[in-house]
Amino acid sequence: MALLSILSAANGALGLYSGIKGMFDSAKAKDKQERLIKDTSRMENDWFRRNYFGDYLNSSSSRAAIKRVENTLRKQNEQNRAYAAINGATPELAIARNQQGMNMMDNLMTNLASQSDAIKRDVDAAHLRNRQAIAARELSNLSLDEKMAAQSATGGFDLFKDALMGLNWGNEKDEDEENSEYDK
Repeated sequence: MALLSILSAANGALGLYSGIKGMFDSAKAKDKQERLIKDTSRMENDWFRRNYFGDYLNSSSSRAAIKRVENTLRKQNEQNRAYAAINGATPELAIARNQQGMNMMDNLMTNLASQSDAIKRDVDAAHLRNRQAIAARELSNLSLDEKMAAQSATGGFDLFKDALMGLNWGNEKDEDEENSEYDK
């Protein structure tokens, strides 16, 4: 009978230890998850600000495209002046050719602005997807925490209940009485 009481008490103590250790380990893991999600969220926001508010008209590829068009316009203007000097072109022809060059520059700037808008839309869409993924992860963690807490509480209560059920409350007999019954 004493062995059963000792085993029941040990079972109850083990259940209590397991429950308390599980709570501390769970809290530590939850803190790490929260830090990771916070860091991920901060990095995502930094990435978004860097890419969404970037100056795409001043990027190296945009500056190179503008420089190519400027060089082309300069060469065309030199050719137009040389042609006008040799052939005696009218001022209207020179104005029309210069207008073509300005249209080329206007088209380039319009295309660069359009590309900038497309990049911003893509960055915004990626940011939205990333934020939704982070929110889904947080929701998943909260749901898992809720389930684990319920299971831990149920398991701890079950072990404690089993330990209490293993004891014969008020029905214990003294070992001397048990031994005297068998001696008869």
